[in-house]
Amino acid sequence: MYKYLIFSGIFLFIEHVIHILGTWKFYKKLGIPSWKIFIPIYNIFILLKIYKRSICWIFLLLIPLTSIILIFILWMDLIFTFFKKTKTNFFLFFLSAGLYIYYINFFKKIPIFKIENIKKKEENIGILLAMIFSFITHTYIVQPFVIPTSSMERTLLVGDFILVSKIHYGLRMPISPIYIPFTHNNIIGNIKSYISIFQWPYFRFSSIQSVQRNDIVVFNFPKDHNHKIIDRKDHYIKRCVGLPGDLISIKKGILFVNHKKERSFLEKQQAYFIKTENIPLNVEYLEKKMDVKDIEYIGERNNEHFYQIMLNEKKAVDIKNLFENIIFIKKYILPIHFKEHYIFPNHFDWNRDFFGPLHIPKKGEFLKLNSKNIHIYNEILNYEKVEKIDIVSKKYYKVKKNYYFMMGDNRHNSSDSRYWGFVPEDHIVGKPIFIWMSIDWDRKSPINIFSWKFRWDRIMKTIDGKHSYLSLFFLFSFVYIIYFLFKNEKSSTQ
Repeated sequence: MYKYLIFSGIFLFIEHVIHILGTWKFYKKLGIPSWKIFIPIYNIFILLKIYKRSICWIFLLLIPLTSIILIFILWMDLIFTFFKKTKTNFFLFFLSAGLYIYYINFFKKIPIFKIENIKKKEENIGILLAMIFSFITHTYIVQPFVIPTSSMERTLLVGDFILVSKIHYGLRMPISPIYIPFTHNNIIGNIKSYISIFQWPYFRFSSIQSVQRNDIVVFNFPKDHNHKIIDRKDHYIKRCVGLPGDLISIKKGILFVNHKKERSFLEKQQAYFIKTENIPLNVEYLEKKMDVKDIEYIGERNNEHFYQIMLNEKKAVDIKNLFENIIFIKKYILPIHFKEHYIFPNHFDWNRDFFGPLHIPKKGEFLKLNSKNIHIYNEILNYEKVEKIDIVSKKYYKVKKNYYFMMGDNRHNSSDSRYWGFVPEDHIVGKPIFIWMSIDWDRKSPINIFSWKFRWDRIMKTIDGKHSYLSLFFLFSFVYIIYFLFKNEKSSTQ
């Protein structure tokens, strides 16, 4: 934590220097003694009092992005106190990203102004406060996401809008704190929305609960090579099936953890191979009446029709009982000797249905490295920023982080740890707790709003009922605390 505080302190000091260099003459023209101008934070406090803003605004200095916003607001207050609020001044200020105040401070004559002549501002800043409040909530408490793919069906559907708690697994403080609010990594195309020069060290607060086996988890995709900073990598959502120290294996499509078969759950989907005779399946009925989306028509031969469909066991039984022309319906399991080229760690003849055994590294344990497993754990060394180890001279490596194994509930249509490996603990974002909206849209044309249908049975529904009410309690408690900090300012502007 001390490293994070040091970086934050350095950034605040740089802001202090930039602020003083651009405003010291304004302070003097207001009659403020020189010694007060140079005291960090106190000089901001002085301006807040002068312009009759809530002292709670001082807390915005604790967050790099909101501290920049606060300084910009105070700079505008100073400029438009001494000079008319013309379109030219306004345009030059924003065009220069606020640095126009330097030109005024050093090259323009600033008149003397008495503090008592400054009237209480009547401008409506409710929208600004709402944006700051939303930004803090979004960054430090709960973040909204939308499910774009079918990798978690039928637990989470395409078009589910969810809220993810960032405090349950321990709030991870921003590593790249300077970015455009309410964006993640890109604005348009490959244009990045963040400044990569400023990088804070990794720090996470204590968790309310640790990641449990079978928890649904949002995390940053470890193999996102387009973004090097952890918290700017793409977001993924999967089920954590393997904890640090576990042994993972898959046999005939069935997951085993520490040699024990996984618990069955209704939502899990797999690929089913279906053959009909004489007439094809009624695909329209499956999609609209049975809510079956992933249907692939393979082809027809000798008046027999072949399909691959993603189903859970219940749907498979329902379809078999519903259509009399089905010859057979069975799980599509890859043969044991069939190797998928993109499987992790791309050294063994494994595939999605026959995988492992694979040990998940645990913090503090010693990995015995040899020529047979170095290709598996080599990525661990990359995550922990360790140079290549000579396995002849150093056969053991002490693991510095915990790692997790993630899988999608749609087992045969999910890019997960079977294909790209472990998830380090510093990539964990949070715990999904709530579906606040759910829209069934045309997956081929999702922006066609005329095809949207609300899934009323999923709206305002908790995810994995376990601890859901506790999650909501903490969520609303934290939101209320932030609201309380700003409500005095809101009432003073009405």
